[in-house]
Amino acid sequence: MRKFTLTLALAATLPLMGQAQRYMGIATSNWSGTNGLYLNPANAADSRHKFTIDLFNFNVGADNSLAKVNLGEAIGNLINREPIRDAFTFGTKEQFSILAPAAEVRLPGFFVNINGKHGIGLTTRIRAMSQFHNFNQNLYKLITDSVVTDLTDNQRLVAKDFNFTANGWSEIGLTYGGVIYDKGQHMIKGGATVRYLMGAAYASITSNNIDAEYLYDEQNIDATLRLTNTDFHLSHKNIDKILSDGDADVDFSEFFGGSAGSGIGADLGFVYEWRPDHADYRYDMDGKTGILDASKNAYKLRFSAALSDLGSIKYKSDEKIDFNTNTTKTTEIRGTEIFDKIGDTAALAQYMESRGMTATRGAGETKVGMPTTLIIGADYHAVSNLYVNGTYFANMRGSGMPGNRFYNQFTVTPRWDTRIFSASIPLTYSTLSSTFRAGLGLRVGGFFIGSDDLFTFGGRYSANFYMGAYVPFNKKRPRDSDGDMVSNKKDRCKHEKGVWEMKGCPDPDKDGDGVLDKEDNCPDVAGSKTAAGCPDADMDAVADAEDRCPQEAGDPAMQGCPDRDKDGLANMDDACPDLAGLAQFKGCPDTDNDGIADNEDKCPNAAGNIANEGCPDTDNDGIADNTDKCPQVAGTVANAGCPEVKAEVKKRLAFAATAIQFDLGKATIKKTSNKVLDEVVAILNDYPDYDMTIEGHSDNVGNPTKNLELSEDRANAVKAYFVSKGIDAGRLSATGYGDSKPVASNKTAAGRAKNRRVAMDLKLR
Repeated sequence: MRKFTLTLALAATLPLMGQAQRYMGIATSNWSGTNGLYLNPANAADSRHKFTIDLFNFNVGADNSLAKVNLGEAIGNLINREPIRDAFTFGTKEQFSILAPAAEVRLPGFFVNINGKHGIGLTTRIRAMSQFHNFNQNLYKLITDSVVTDLTDNQRLVAKDFNFTANGWSEIGLTYGGVIYDKGQHMIKGGATVRYLMGAAYASITSNNIDAEYLYDEQNIDATLRLTNTDFHLSHKNIDKILSDGDADVDFSEFFGGSAGSGIGADLGFVYEWRPDHADYRYDMDGKTGILDASKNAYKLRFSAALSDLGSIKYKSDEKIDFNTNTTKTTEIRGTEIFDKIGDTAALAQYMESRGMTATRGAGETKVGMPTTLIIGADYHAVSNLYVNGTYFANMRGSGMPGNRFYNQFTVTPRWDTRIFSASIPLTYSTLSSTFRAGLGLRVGGFFIGSDDLFTFGGRYSANFYMGAYVPFNKKRPRDSDGDMVSNKKDRCKHEKGVWEMKGCPDPDKDGDGVLDKEDNCPDVAGSKTAAGCPDADMDAVADAEDRCPQEAGDPAMQGCPDRDKDGLANMDDACPDLAGLAQFKGCPDTDNDGIADNEDKCPNAAGNIANEGCPDTDNDGIADNTDKCPQVAGTVANAGCPEVKAEVKKRLAFAATAIQFDLGKATIKKTSNKVLDEVVAILNDYPDYDMTIEGHSDNVGNPTKNLELSEDRANAVKAYFVSKGIDAGRLSATGYGDSKPVASNKTAAGRAKNRRVAMDLKLR
């Protein structure tokens, strides 16, 4: 019975235990072994370690919002088994939370990195956590202390949605991390840890409502409480097996085998690294170039996000008991009496029933949740070996099942971090106690020691301490004693600069051009590697002696000359060096495939013959279409490829000029002239490539101005007639000349009649 009582007594007398298990002063280091995997399993990828072996780690600590503590006095009283209440200064908060005790022992494990891209780790540990959450301060004092001097009158004490959970378990975890994306400046890593959880023991007390009236008695100030409208629920498994009577020796065998409970837990995480200077972390060695130096951290800024402690432990055949106030009876209890009986469910039930409560006992299964936490971090590589880390922890455990939780905190950790040594100062703000804390973490090789909570600003509500050791096998850049880019491991001449081809030993190079004599085609003349040691001025891999274009980089297939249009002919042999062509045309194209190269073809887009310089002759009149004004109608050379106007047609036009009759003094054509005009329309249709000029003339009788106007009107009247018959107006031009161009004497009536005319002529366009 007293074994479980002792567990709760530790929680009551040591309100210290808290944000343990984080190792912030060490876990943020890039050489922290498996410690960094607990913050984010993605840290297993691209690790600075090749291999590590965990020896041991342990971590204890404290946090609460109930009381400040004089740590030195409290530890001294614990050692001397004396009451330590005087070491506490209780606050004024009505509701409080305590995470106490919680401890962790990490057992042997290992981590191995594969090809720099993947990492696998196996970890084992034992954990124990005990937690009061959201409880009433005075009610807590009355239950855990037989003498409460600061309560001097009757008081009503209320606690709602209270829970207490104590849990002890062991874990075996398998971690995998891998590089998901790696493109120079950017790298993304992902990782997961799966754990098999073996529950040793747990205890849970929850309550929807506790409504207690404290009855003050000046002669007997033991905690007397009158309960109404109160319920609380107790369940536990194997608590009496964890601690032995009268001392705190832990039976570690109970943590293994999962006989009490078992479950599956997990961590999930991702990491993004920004590497703007990644090229500065690369080197050449053993014939390879651009090797990333795995012994150094190439990132400038790193962001991480992880969910830790997912999962739960299922305890089977545990003991359960529900207590409720009886509406027909008054329930009065003494705090120390109930506290002394919590470890014995039968005695507790009997006592509570004797005081007027109902107690319902049972058994079954209970899931106890892990302290699920969201961890978001950023790590800044400031300069040299100085880093600054910022990490936020957010509780993700709800109240749906029994289980422990971590309280939110934000930690900034500047650190000096090298392969051999690291020192850090974690600065933390805790939302549980609303205090700032400072710690110190030191690591030398694989041994580390530290605390995240050495100094507290605003009162000491917390403390923690951790220590551990592991054997690291770190990644290192291969040694190269003589600086010849051949590692000592492969260098046959470690103290004499040589070449990779000779396994680090020197090789004769008489002309000093960097090409070994055995591979130098010109061993006595300094040359270039591009031309097997011979001079190659244009560096086109064709030695100058064989290069037709030694001053201009070209193609070895072109004997060192360039071929801009890539048609297989060097520019110097190509008549069209910027247009891909055919060898038969000296590199020029023949677009119309008429056998004449475009550069000599006057019609490169229309197939023709050589006689017409590559142009077609559609009407086969011996005149190429490009110079033929009538390419669709056969004509004569003299008439630019158009047909000649027949003499008969010219006569008909001359006759028409004298045969067209107008009303006297007007521009109205007499109907008798329509036949003549229709003949002219036929001529225009027969000669579609010809345009017509229409000239109006008059004699000199009358006013010259009016004669000019009349001649122009008559010419336009003829044009209008032709247009009305379907002739395109664009082919016709009408002009009036008045009496300015007589063809006969105006002194006779016959002469004047000849001068009054409309002359028409066909003109080739």
